[in-house]
Amino acid sequence: MGVGYQVSPLHRLIRLDTAALRGRPVARGENPVIDALGNPPGVQMVDEPVRTRSPTIESIVAWRQRLARKYRDQLDEELTWDERSTYESSEDVATSDDAMLHFAAAVLDQRGQAGLSMLDQHRPSAGEMDAVFAAAERRGFGGRFPQLLLGARIWLPFSGNLMIEEPDWDGRVERYGSVSRLVDELTAIRLGIAGADPSVEQSAEPESQGYSLAATWQALVTILRMATIASERHLPLWTTG
Repeated sequence: MGVGYQVSPLHRLIRLDTAALRGRPVARGENPVIDALGNPPGVQMVDEPVRTRSPTIESIVAWRQRLARKYRDQLDEELTWDERSTYESSEDVATSDDAMLHFAAAVLDQRGQAGLSMLDQHRPSAGEMDAVFAAAERRGFGGRFPQLLLGARIWLPFSGNLMIEEPDWDGRVERYGSVSRLVDELTAIRLGIAGADPSVEQSAEPESQGYSLAATWQALVTILRMATIASERHLPLWTTG
């Protein structure tokens, strides 16, 4: 299962309807183990699919207006996009490649291009990754890649180097970054990886590369392409990661 990146208005974002899940019977097709057991004792089975929901256009516009008013001085521009647009483009990257891209960015920020060579030498341990990510979090906006590394999952079409941390339209606190600044960061990471290993652009498909700069490169190119589309179309970019 991969990590999805999508360019679209935010009302096209789909989430599980957790309210509908509470106390709900198990639907066939949701859990392969339970499906294999047939009708296990004490488990109520139904044929209905998992319920999902999307926010309304009106709720997104009202939420955006609240952000625009609150952050008017920091944004120094109008926060807007065509929420009624029907445009949608999405791509997936491997979960491991997405994680390694973030790790590579944090290593590049911390140790420079020389530090990237470790990605072709061994798979970093969970402890190594945690330490590097913790250092990136401490650097905050003092680091080179805050849009990628400070936990944003939605990037909005504004140009300021700003991270907004606010409740979303459902009251869930999220971090919102800048699409155009994300493009700048991904471009810099691309230059850094290419400088560390000039052959990476001609590497084989990522499936044969495992944990390596080649696999990281493939994820980077895909996400940069999506971020560039979002910037050009003046639409949000969001990820399931």
